[in-house]
Amino acid sequence: MENTNKFIEFIITKKCTYNCSYCSKVHPQLCRFDEASIEVIDGFYRFLDNLEHDFEISITGGEAILHSHFFEIIEQVKKRGFKVNLFTNLSFKIETYQKIFDLLGDNLNRFDVGFHINQIQNFNLMLEKLEIFLKNKPKNTKTDFFIPLLDVDAKKENKIDKIVRVAKRNSINCRFQEIHSLVKFKKEYSDKYPSSKFKVKSFAKFCFAGCESAVIYEDGSMYRCHSSRFLKSNYLGNVCDNSAKLINNAVVCSNICCSCYKHQAYNQLCVEKDEKESYKNLFFDMINLPKMIIKNKQLFVVKIKQFFNF
Repeated sequence: MENTNKFIEFIITKKCTYNCSYCSKVHPQLCRFDEASIEVIDGFYRFLDNLEHDFEISITGGEAILHSHFFEIIEQVKKRGFKVNLFTNLSFKIETYQKIFDLLGDNLNRFDVGFHINQIQNFNLMLEKLEIFLKNKPKNTKTDFFIPLLDVDAKKENKIDKIVRVAKRNSINCRFQEIHSLVKFKKEYSDKYPSSKFKVKSFAKFCFAGCESAVIYEDGSMYRCHSSRFLKSNYLGNVCDNSAKLINNAVVCSNICCSCYKHQAYNQLCVEKDEKESYKNLFFDMINLPKMIIKNKQLFVVKIKQFFNF
């Protein structure tokens, strides 16, 4: 999901209508509960009450629509004057999406769609639903297509081509995602479907994550970004006890690589372009690397051992 300058992502559930083997959102280390409780949701509302209105609110999952209080949540976000970003695999009846369109109207900033080819049972029905979805969504609501590429063969390639044609007719961006960890991706498919490569070196560089963006998990805990969720130094509190607070300024990144294109494209002050280090990047590295080593000694030792294959 493409981000703006400022956004908060609230992961309200790990439930999903699909069971993708490559899904990172439902990892047991990240999701200790099936969905955000009433206590967490109320804490989230209190957090929003103290948040500037130039932030956009992304309600995600899993499949966020499966949360038992999904419609109440997006309605409350709208009532507080925020733009809403959503993401779906389009597995629900079109009436469900129409209800969302009617409820949010112009407050629905983005509604992106993920196409998991291996999981779609009736592809032709999905295409029919997609056409209605695009026709009925609010005029100013932006949409991107996300297509994970896993075990592509001629049959699946034909389905992908049909989705791409729909995207071109509607001036929609398609973002292809190679699943390298599970399959050796064929070069001919890599050439035909250029994948979005989000990882960049980020360690010791300044980033606005935690200042102009943050992620709230279904247990109420808030972190600077998805990439930083295992480091205590990136923990920003919990909405349940009102301890969740954004930081005031950009701080140096403690991740070796940034896997989130949102931060790479918008939040990181010094992004590497064409894999070439700029003098500005080098300067920031020299200044901030010692700070990061001191602040995250354990992480630094682990990465050094990995580098030298100890």
